[in-house]
Amino acid sequence: MNRGLPLEIQRDVWREVSRHLEIGDAVRALYERVASALPVTAMLVRRWDAASARLDTVAVAGDDPTEGSTRTTFANGVLRRFLAWAERRALTLPGHEGGAALPAAAAPGWAAVGPLYRGGTLAGVVGFAGTDEDHRRALSDLLEPLATALANDLHGHELARLKEAAEADRSALLARLQRNDISDTVVGGDTGLREVMRRVEQVARTDAPVLILGETGAGKEVVARAIHARSSRAEGPILRVNCGAIPTELVDSELFGHEKGAFTGAVAARKGWFERADGGTLFLDELAELPPAAQVRLLRVLQDGTFQRVGGQVTLTVDVRIIAATHRDMHAYVGDGRFRQDLWYRVSVFPISLPSLRERGDDIPALAAHLAERAGVRLFGLPLRPTDDDVRALQAYPWPGNVRELAAVIERAAILGDGRGLAVTAALGVLPAAPTGVAIGAEDRDAIVGALTRSHGRIEGPFGAAAALRVNANTLRSRMRRLGIDWAAYR
Repeated sequence: MNRGLPLEIQRDVWREVSRHLEIGDAVRALYERVASALPVTAMLVRRWDAASARLDTVAVAGDDPTEGSTRTTFANGVLRRFLAWAERRALTLPGHEGGAALPAAAAPGWAAVGPLYRGGTLAGVVGFAGTDEDHRRALSDLLEPLATALANDLHGHELARLKEAAEADRSALLARLQRNDISDTVVGGDTGLREVMRRVEQVARTDAPVLILGETGAGKEVVARAIHARSSRAEGPILRVNCGAIPTELVDSELFGHEKGAFTGAVAARKGWFERADGGTLFLDELAELPPAAQVRLLRVLQDGTFQRVGGQVTLTVDVRIIAATHRDMHAYVGDGRFRQDLWYRVSVFPISLPSLRERGDDIPALAAHLAERAGVRLFGLPLRPTDDDVRALQAYPWPGNVRELAAVIERAAILGDGRGLAVTAALGVLPAAPTGVAIGAEDRDAIVGALTRSHGRIEGPFGAAAALRVNANTLRSRMRRLGIDWAAYR
């Protein structure tokens, strides 16, 4: 009687498929379970290689199918029978023919062969030995789980190839940059940032939210990456989101994703930053710029790790560590209602205050040397080093733009020096000039306010206030802080 495979064995077969990613391990496990119930003496799986138009043996289990034969003979016999079966059905490899019928053996003493499909395309073939006609239907029930096992194996090898390619690219990048690792170096960790790095070491081994406070360009992202690199999530992703650069109407979609058709232009479902950072760290830069509605949803994620995509009904769960950063006076923002007090308590569990560059002038020599080496290699293929006169000139400058401005000056100095050295004095002399009739001192507060009003609070870019006033964006921010002007009020 031609019966199917008992349900109990089918459950065990699928359980083994889910447990083993390697096709060899899966076939051996399946064979042991099936052979305990059916008179199967051997099982063989061959993978179809469309590029070379050949079937390669990837897994064999059980005894030799017939006395005196070898597994090679068995493999060749399976190949002949499968090709004969394909020819009878006018199947042009690697095409697809529907159905999962297991063709009968073409000779006594052999069982049967059957096709294994992956996504509607032939992926391989399985051969069985030692059965008879009564068990053909039962063996047909193994085609789908075996096809799944082969697909898992193929997928695993594809991921391994991608990983090897990524590692090769990473090694090439590190060699080009002359670095041992790809993470940002924390220069000054033993001097001006000693207290900061002590707090980094304290909090890195936990999953507590961290809030990094400091001026623009002081290196908040470098500290965030240092925390991630020292945490148990170091193998996971770390993604940075500039909360101030996302249009208000798109904040929810960017952070939490959206479903297809959720709004005009949503032509497909999209994962948000939280889903993409699952298992890792999400760095929320310029946290104070989040609009009130997004603050409410962020609070929920911090509380229970759940959220819904825009336009979705399914509640999703993520495991993400939050590191936030801002250069704003958060106490003032909370006091006047621009930032939720309950969210403030959540994100400020462990605050880290990052000093400005002018507060750690002793770090400038090491920073300049580090940045000059990187700029020289990137621009000219050879490292550069600042002279003592260069260092003295750099230490005499107030650095309103902090480390970011220092990096820009060093790169400009390398370019002006044509790769032979650093023209630091010339690089520091390239300062933005105010247009005729437009001053940006304290007496001309109205000029700044007017520019902010016309740019709707935008500082940078071709239509920003800094471009209208013809000043560096960081210089404008510094002047606004001294004048007590809040650019966000003009957005």
